[in-house]
Amino acid sequence: MKHRHIVERDLRSEILDVLRRSAAPVQLLELSKALGIRSDSLDYDALRATLTRMADAGQISRHARRRFGLAERDVAGFTGTIRIRNDQGSVQTDDPDIPIIHIRREHLATALDGDVVQVKPLALRQKKRTYGEVVTIVERSNARIGGTVEYDGSFYHVVPDEAKHYVDFLVAKKNLQGARPGDKVIASFLRWEHVNSSPEVIVVDVLGTSGNPVVEFDAIVKEFDLPTAFPPDVEAEATLCSPPSNRVPKHREDLRKLDIITIDPDDARDFDDALSLTPLEGGAVELGVHIADVTHYVTEDSPLDREARQRGNSTYLVDRVVPMLPERLSNDLCSLVPGKPRFAFSVFMTFSARGVLKDYRIVESVIHSKRRFTYNEALEIIQTGNGDYADLLKRLFKLSRVLNTRRMKSGGINFQSQELKFILDENKHPIRAVVKTATDATSLVEECMLAANRTVAEHISHLQNAWNSRTAPPSIYRIHDDPNPEKLADAIAVVRAMGISVPNGKLTPADLNAILDAAKHRPDASAINALLLRAMSKAVYAEANVGHYGLGFTDYSHFTSPIRRYPDLFVHRVLKEYAKGQPAKGRWKHLLSQADEVSDHCSQCERNAIDAERASVKCAQVMMARTMIGDVRVGTVSGVTTFGVFVTLDDVNIEGLLHIRDISDDYYFFDERRFRLIGRRTRRTFAFGTRVTIKVVKADIEKRMIDFILADDHT
Repeated sequence: MKHRHIVERDLRSEILDVLRRSAAPVQLLELSKALGIRSDSLDYDALRATLTRMADAGQISRHARRRFGLAERDVAGFTGTIRIRNDQGSVQTDDPDIPIIHIRREHLATALDGDVVQVKPLALRQKKRTYGEVVTIVERSNARIGGTVEYDGSFYHVVPDEAKHYVDFLVAKKNLQGARPGDKVIASFLRWEHVNSSPEVIVVDVLGTSGNPVVEFDAIVKEFDLPTAFPPDVEAEATLCSPPSNRVPKHREDLRKLDIITIDPDDARDFDDALSLTPLEGGAVELGVHIADVTHYVTEDSPLDREARQRGNSTYLVDRVVPMLPERLSNDLCSLVPGKPRFAFSVFMTFSARGVLKDYRIVESVIHSKRRFTYNEALEIIQTGNGDYADLLKRLFKLSRVLNTRRMKSGGINFQSQELKFILDENKHPIRAVVKTATDATSLVEECMLAANRTVAEHISHLQNAWNSRTAPPSIYRIHDDPNPEKLADAIAVVRAMGISVPNGKLTPADLNAILDAAKHRPDASAINALLLRAMSKAVYAEANVGHYGLGFTDYSHFTSPIRRYPDLFVHRVLKEYAKGQPAKGRWKHLLSQADEVSDHCSQCERNAIDAERASVKCAQVMMARTMIGDVRVGTVSGVTTFGVFVTLDDVNIEGLLHIRDISDDYYFFDERRFRLIGRRTRRTFAFGTRVTIKVVKADIEKRMIDFILADDHT
């Protein structure tokens, strides 16, 4: 009789671990011994069945004499783009068993951030993480490298600004292009032939003296290859555009008498969305979301269109905006300024008193905004009930609360976002940082925009049904996949270590909201929010719809910001075309190809813009920190690595590094399982959310790094 083995095991993962450690295929009997499974146990039968299933699915390979090995893909490795952060690389794969391969510094070979590399998994696994090594550099990134020229008496180097470049770059004297030590430059990668040699670059642009705010901010524009001006033919086309006349075109609805308002930040110059609300019987309302009709001016494949598509989006830096459209359009003709007729694309949605969408219509229109509100003005009226269009604002706010509640119940996650705004002097020195958080006024606008974006995406599905099509009409969706289980498990382990109760098993959006709600009033709330956000997948654009996990929506597109996002402009264009009927087969195929190309390109543009914006913010933070040298301040641990902890200071929201070498009261080791540093003797712990008192000791503008030391003897 076979022995029973009642311990539940993840055989598939254990099998893969053994096969990865073996240089050759492993016999079934050897495999069972390595796994501690007796041949007369029930687990042996389970092992054989699991091996058969894995071989049939192509997860492993079956050889003669009951031998099994890794599938060919695992032997050859995986190919992907490497991202480097805190001296460690990571490559995402399309393998559900190994979604991410982590690469430690010693296994990076000569890989740099953004390179396409081939990586091979190693036998080493920790906390279900797969570690690997870079085998081959498939393709070098062509990204520019911003940095400062230094001379050590023998060689010239470019010391990079961004921490993702973990080495200094050698530059030959003939390749300096006239740059001198201390100059801020933009460099282009030349070669890196061996890990024991230095990577080489050539200077392509000399910007000026390092440390000058104008030079530093200009360097970011160059480093991320952001355009500084529009081509002459694009400006000429924009100049020829004219505003609406008093005569309303036949195909547009005349909404000029409707009470329509805009609500935007204090310093906004382009108003691309406006709102209206009409009460109906039984507590129902008709919400109108009116969006600037950019496609009226930007026609398909015109110079304006090609330039906007190439830029992909507007980029918002500390000292400037790099716009997607020329100012003639973005700040004038397309901007829904009050008191002037403007062409719009309007989405009218009828909601029941409980926030259920009952009906909708999408129309081209002419509007006449009655009032421009700043967020602060709208917030005051919502809170006091007094002011212009107070009834309209109160009804809009009431609807937004109903929509938000319904969205949370259907799976939305209530992340709290923060925006850091810097006030600059006339020389671009940052003199103050203001942290902007969500308010009732910003939430009002957000919920209305989400509703319109969702309705537009659902409209595409309705068209598929109406046309009896096997596939949805070509469009661009904003998709957000389920979180990576490995990343989420890491984050949850840290959350539990911070004392917040989290249920076992697969977490639902409701569970994540419960965590955020439990952290709401804690001093480390922002750290917990950021921790969970990092565990989420990245939202991207795609021509195929897979839903939006974070919002809890099955269908979602970007429609409400065509002045600053090209995918919105594309969606506007196809909606207008579909209003005339189903496209011919050739046109359908062309639009599908366009949607695919635009989705990929704009996702890359968005990633580049986010990186540039972060670099801009970090640059401003370092400049501010230079005025705080010697200051003692309180902050919260916002990141933990093997070499120290990152601390975000209260009020000013500046993040700097408390290096492990500067924590001198004990020997600290890194607890990788819970992402914390622990003192071997004192057991003092530095983890996400730990409150510390620090002293600002260094602000390195060249590396965009801020260094802290402890100013207390206890947490």
